[in-house]
Amino acid sequence: MPMAKGSADLETCPVTDDILKKLLDSALNATAEITGQWPAAQRAAMAVYCYRRAHLRSLGLQLAAQCEQSDLVREAGTAGEMIYLQSKAAGAATDDLKTRPRGTRPPVSLHIV
Repeated sequence: MPMAKGSADLETCPVTDDILKKLLDSALNATAEITGQWPAAQRAAMAVYCYRRAHLRSLGLQLAAQCEQSDLVREAGTAGEMIYLQSKAAGAATDDLKTRPRGTRPPVSLHIV
């Protein structure tokens, strides 16, 4: 499969250092406020950029959750699709934590796959 258009440059951040600092300093739900007005391609590029760095991976998943799957695929090919799926799974896990009564543990499954 040919490399996606946006994934060739792994080192260049798609936003300025000031914006990256704002994102890192923001609360989890404030990322939508900061990136809400960005073009879809820039948001997808930033999601992929952050996801590829272990210390920014959770931020990358938050940004990917705000992207369309097609934008992430255009940016990073098959990796973009995987990032999209992981972002949706991470969102579902977060929603589960919010709805579970405080102090209760999630059910344990001993099912072997």
